[in-house]
Amino acid sequence: MIWGDDLKYWNNKLGKYRALMNNKELAHHLPPTSLVNKTNVRGMLEKYRAVYLKPSHGTGGFGIFKLSRSAKGYRLQNGTRSRFYTTFDGAYAAFVKEKGKKTYLVQKGIPLLHFHGRPFDLRVMVQRSPERKWEATGIVGRLARPHKVVTNYHSGGRPMPAHELLAPFMPKNKQVTYVAGLKTLSVKISRHMRGVFPRFRSYGVDIGIDGKLKPWIIEVNTSPDKYIFNALTDKRMFRTIMRYSRLGR
Repeated sequence: MIWGDDLKYWNNKLGKYRALMNNKELAHHLPPTSLVNKTNVRGMLEKYRAVYLKPSHGTGGFGIFKLSRSAKGYRLQNGTRSRFYTTFDGAYAAFVKEKGKKTYLVQKGIPLLHFHGRPFDLRVMVQRSPERKWEATGIVGRLARPHKVVTNYHSGGRPMPAHELLAPFMPKNKQVTYVAGLKTLSVKISRHMRGVFPRFRSYGVDIGIDGKLKPWIIEVNTSPDKYIFNALTDKRMFRTIMRYSRLGR
């Protein structure tokens, strides 16, 4: 995929994806992503069987579609709405009609781990510490609302302790090491992004995990919601996040 230089530093999904692709280590954790056009969507869908169609500008999971194929046809999902089409042309035309003139990206659909039949991902909060070092100050799971294709809190996702969601997939001693690795990855992401977008002092890194436990960078938020952590019973992470957010450095 050839990206125009004018998009390199835009603070949107496309600009941030390109910035992360410039780092070889981080690029290993990025799902393949392209600008939406009929050729790109068809090609990616043939290769991966399921893709996400995301507005390049947008937050909270709003406007995201999932397009998947099977032997019988194509399913287009948005919110809790699901429609079936016998042809790719029909499914793509329906998507184009709904997206309007907005710029969209097509991204490989990561087969996320499920908890009680619902997909989940993790949000890692990274902030500048009192010593002006990048620090992962919180991690929270986001369990998708039934029949929804996104896990976002403002789209009905349920905040849950990360250890509770990971428990079916690894023993407690492995969780400690695994979560520490996710935090290290998120700090590396934040340090890299700081070089591209220097005015931001915190990042919310959304990480999806597949069946082989590989972490995927779903999105990096430059204005992350702090209050999802307040939804947890244990308020220690939320208190730390709020304390760091008041540093102003």
